[in-house]
Amino acid sequence: MKQRRLVGVVGLCGALLSVACTDRAPSNRLTVAISPYQDIAMLVAAPAQGFDTASGVSLDLRSMPWEEIPSSVASAAGAVDVGFASLAEYLTKQGRMNAGTTDSLLFIYPLYVYRGGGFVSFLPNVPVLDSVRLKDVATVRKFLSMRIGAQRNSIYEMIVDALGARVGDSTAATKIIDTQLNDGLLAAEKGSLDIAAAGLTQLAEAEKRGGRTVLRMDDLGFADITGLLVRRSVLDKKRPQIEGLIRAWFASVNFVMADIEKNSAASLVYLKRNAATQYTLEQYTSALAPEYLPTNIAEATASFITPGGRYDASQIANRMADYLVRTKKVSSRPIAPTYIHIPPK
Repeated sequence: MKQRRLVGVVGLCGALLSVACTDRAPSNRLTVAISPYQDIAMLVAAPAQGFDTASGVSLDLRSMPWEEIPSSVASAAGAVDVGFASLAEYLTKQGRMNAGTTDSLLFIYPLYVYRGGGFVSFLPNVPVLDSVRLKDVATVRKFLSMRIGAQRNSIYEMIVDALGARVGDSTAATKIIDTQLNDGLLAAEKGSLDIAAAGLTQLAEAEKRGGRTVLRMDDLGFADITGLLVRRSVLDKKRPQIEGLIRAWFASVNFVMADIEKNSAASLVYLKRNAATQYTLEQYTSALAPEYLPTNIAEATASFITPGGRYDASQIANRMADYLVRTKKVSSRPIAPTYIHIPPK
């Protein structure tokens, strides 16, 4: 999950990126909510390189805090057509977001997997839970006895619950202090939290400030799928443009990953102006390392949508739904998303 406060929240046209955002046919325009993270930032290459035009869509990218994207996409005002979202958050909030409306919010396509989150601490007495110590009941219990900050209804809460299950503590997740990622980092640094949930940005910042990583989600087998969120009516009305967005996304990822040193310039400019962390090229390259980023539709289909794939999104959604029902986070079992099919070209 990526709830990080932004330094500057602005659109991407005009002087921000020195990317030409030409006036194209309004019927072809798609407004996309993004947040300034190392992965999503690759999409700014689409207007810069013409990947959106080649995919039959004119992208209007709107930068905003991650936690505001679902409400912006859901708004009847229609300022945003589609946005990036976490599968875990979508499943957790699905019932509330779609209550009383026929124009449901849909999680329509998985794009990439973030495997780099974890927990940080600035205290020497907090144990590190690596792959070996995760098997030691006493060490895990000591970890869970600390003041842990994490956002409620996030994958980080699921991780704490999973730790509790290892040592027979079914109440572990109920004891966390509801905290956004950036706030948690500051609270841990100042001493009001012992341990704080951290995305890749916060992991890097903690190390810069003298903290350390005490648990990585990958060691527990957790991964967070990010994809696209859209209202049903917008999907029906703008299906061709949404397919164009998905094609432009993969074209952008392929472009950047093919030569990060040469092709990440637009992403770095965007992050410099908007992100809480200022990336050097080396830091940006390192930040992408814990991510699984398919570079084309065929790879994404095989990895996420085909049953038994490397990150079978349906299986992951079902496991998350099991957790939400078991812990009574939801009143009824969330409906697993149905993913749209993108025809090959």
